[in-house]
Amino acid sequence: MKTQTPITRIAFGSCNDQAAPQPLWAPIRAAEPDLWIWMGDNVYADTLNMTALDSIYARQNRRPGHRALRESTRVIGTWDDHDHGANDAGRSYPKRDRSQAHVLDFMDVPEEHPGRERAGVYSAHTYGPPGKRVKVILLDTRYHRDPITRDPISRQRYFPNEEGDILGEAQWEWLKRELRTSTAQVHLIGTSI
Repeated sequence: MKTQTPITRIAFGSCNDQAAPQPLWAPIRAAEPDLWIWMGDNVYADTLNMTALDSIYARQNRRPGHRALRESTRVIGTWDDHDHGANDAGRSYPKRDRSQAHVLDFMDVPEEHPGRERAGVYSAHTYGPPGKRVKVILLDTRYHRDPITRDPISRQRYFPNEEGDILGEAQWEWLKRELRTSTAQVHLIGTSI
């Protein structure tokens, strides 16, 4: 996506529990951001039930402050594990395709957008006129992430997967193309990790 309107103020956030109080929206809107970026855990779903996932996103969308931000500010984003579908989930999450459709709906990605055909929610957005362009590249670190093994002693950490991948081959190639062909003066690369 490319727009000629320059952006100078970007706000971003993550780890948003749709069931918790959300006093954050008024101060965010008061800062008058040109762009809001969801960085993941936009809701806490952790479910295989897609009807429940519908309800979770609907609950977040009913929040007056969140709704007001969406009406006044461009909103883009990616996901992390809890909106992907399960704590610390990667490519083994069995409902990742259906869950992806839900997050793209939440981000108001049009049905005909090429991102709807991708495996994963990665995206690139360019803002501003020539000479003042900002490109925001959001990566998907969940859809293709290879399995990891929890440390049985600490139960808090994971062992490195030296042979594993996080982005997947198609996303790596896409990222290279986005950077090689960019006309932006500023590049922001965001991930959920």
